[in-house]
Amino acid sequence: MTGARRGGLAALALGLIAAALLHGRGGPPVFDGIVVPPEPYRWESPPPNLRAGNKPPLSGEATFPVANGQVPGGGVQTGDSQVIIFFGLGTFKAPSGAQTVKCPIDPDPNPPTARSGIDIRGNVYHINCGAQPGGAVVTAVTTFHLTLRVPPGAFNEIQYNDGNGWRALTTLRAPGGDPFASVNAPGFGEYAATAPTGAPGESFLTVLGRYAPFYGILAFVILFGIIAIVQEIRRRQRARPPPTKKRR
Repeated sequence: MTGARRGGLAALALGLIAAALLHGRGGPPVFDGIVVPPEPYRWESPPPNLRAGNKPPLSGEATFPVANGQVPGGGVQTGDSQVIIFFGLGTFKAPSGAQTVKCPIDPDPNPPTARSGIDIRGNVYHINCGAQPGGAVVTAVTTFHLTLRVPPGAFNEIQYNDGNGWRALTTLRAPGGDPFASVNAPGFGEYAATAPTGAPGESFLTVLGRYAPFYGILAFVILFGIIAIVQEIRRRQRARPPPTKKRR
């Protein structure tokens, strides 16, 4: 075996050993605990500096059957996963004669104004459920779980508006810097991420530190892949027979 080929195999083996050490027998996968950068937030009304590359937010909808006046648990989310909802058994109170309950989630282009001293951060989402056929009103008799993606910048809590003004909800942020927050939603209406007016956002170093492990491992894998490819190319070039000279 040539030295070049041994070098390529050594680089590949070193990468596998490093992955094994990171992984550990019986341990979590290499990427566990590493925040993978998500796709850019989709704004309904993007800030001026983000309008050029912005994609519009997506809606979501799910239809649940009604059996003996009850709706079984289930979930619904927007097409871009910026809102995810889970309903437990008995969340809905469906009217008599309802066969199904349809629950849409829509970004609101004209949301209610936030109260003084509070800024709405990102999109406002309108969540409502109606009985089918007929579209009769469905009420939530218990809370349901709602997860909302939060855009970059300042964030304090999720607020809810049932038509009588905004009110703050006890909010749980995702660990590890993931841009999501969750609440026990009390009913249908408008939901939005909020922050105090003028609150500072995350610094560049904070964001960089969050994604550094992901990019570090990615660079590590790419580096050893390049080394292995270069070594293999050199091996093939050296193993190629010299061109034969034509006799005159």
